[in-house]
Amino acid sequence: MRPRYHPLVAGTRTSPKADVSSPPPSSKQGDQLRGVLVEAARTQLAAVSAGIKFWAGWVESADKYTRAINDELAKLEETGESGDIVGRLSDLTREYLRNMTQLPSAAVKEFNSQLETIGKPKAKRTRAARVKE
Repeated sequence: MRPRYHPLVAGTRTSPKADVSSPPPSSKQGDQLRGVLVEAARTQLAAVSAGIKFWAGWVESADKYTRAINDELAKLEETGESGDIVGRLSDLTREYLRNMTQLPSAAVKEFNSQLETIGKPKAKRTRAARVKE
């Protein structure tokens, strides 16, 4: 018989005798695997939450910026005076960009706080047996 390639691991070969199923993992291994999976899920949930925080902040800031620009252009259209519009638009743009630079740190802060709170395992309560008198 020709050796076959293992379907889950690229580049590894299995012999025909290796098809015999291995014994189920011990409960210790199962607990370790469960711990790894739970930690991965917690990390993924925290990452999604941080991403949502980032994009929500971006949308809020962009909305505020576009509304303010629109207000300035409406004033210009009404009055016809350009006045200090360049300075006001520059101030609005500066504020918008400042808000943009703060978004990554807000997302990191959200990620870290979510990791601390999401699915944090609670300490198991153990009762000490009291001796009856």
